[in-house]
Amino acid sequence: MSRTHDDSSTRDTEAIFIPPGAFIMGTDIEPFYGSALEQSKHAKLDESPIHAVNLAPYYIDRFPVTNAEYERFIQSTDYPSPAHWHGARLRHEEADLPVVGVNWHDAAAYAQWAGKRLPTEAEWEKAARGVDGRIYPWGDDFELSNSANETHGVKESTNNSLIAQLLTDRLTPVGSRPRVSSPYGTHDMAGNVWEWTADWYRPYNENRHREREYGAKQKVLRGGSWLEVRDHTAEQYFRCANRLHAPQDYAAKNIGFRCAMNPTPEEIQRHAPQVSLELILKYIRQRRLKNLHIVRGRARKHSIQDFIIATLLIGGAGYGVALTEYILAGLTGGLIGFGFLFSANVNLWRQLKARHRLKQL
Repeated sequence: MSRTHDDSSTRDTEAIFIPPGAFIMGTDIEPFYGSALEQSKHAKLDESPIHAVNLAPYYIDRFPVTNAEYERFIQSTDYPSPAHWHGARLRHEEADLPVVGVNWHDAAAYAQWAGKRLPTEAEWEKAARGVDGRIYPWGDDFELSNSANETHGVKESTNNSLIAQLLTDRLTPVGSRPRVSSPYGTHDMAGNVWEWTADWYRPYNENRHREREYGAKQKVLRGGSWLEVRDHTAEQYFRCANRLHAPQDYAAKNIGFRCAMNPTPEEIQRHAPQVSLELILKYIRQRRLKNLHIVRGRARKHSIQDFIIATLLIGGAGYGVALTEYILAGLTGGLIGFGFLFSANVNLWRQLKARHRLKQL
């Protein structure tokens, strides 16, 4: 099998070489401020904390495994076909669609037959995200800006925007959305099928969140599929850092996979790290400091505002209760005031937590 790397004379369009080096993994989200930050919008606590991961070089498939590729595996090994195929043959028009209805064991069996393996969770995220911590494979915005939609000096209409390209509530042939490929050139990292990875669903280091499913129980899925379009949750689930998990024997019509493999020792020696771990760690620290200052500033502002409103409402409620004709209005205002007082205390707590985290950094 030929391999793809940046100085090779023979290029395999099915494989992308991911150089060694560190990248930003996860999302900066804390239980005490949740998704208050723009980059943590839609994030879940199992994605925290944002952290640096240093990876050796590897290859990853440019596209998810297709029906045609999986059919060759079935014909070569007599492996059972997906249940919805109704036999080992598929229709010609479905050849370039991602194979679905395969569980983790099926994906691992195909990878072994192909001389490859399933990517780790970190390898999948780096291939989708690059090294800059972007939210989606194509950037930080779910929708392309007008300037990004401009072709040959002519701005495209809304119907030709990124959303129109991505939001199809059905499987589509692999590689049919080249404009939204990842920084490394991998396609379909969002919007077609969820993809199995090699890893168990476990917490990241320093993750304070507790999840019942953590442990060697379920495997991690990455990507986001056409089904999220139908459910109107694409903006949330298409994020590079988003994690899903399922038992190894689970199969569904929106789950597929892609493969990875290791370079030769000679190839490894030829490539220096793309980005150093020290540089990524320094950047993450600066980013977390900035985020915590933002959270502390917002919490202070809201705490003061809520305390002032609470004081006025509770004070007015006391006056209203003293007057028989205004007793109901007074009680209502008092209850609302205590709600603002509670909010003021929550934001005070957020300030203290942010200050504590800043001291830790």
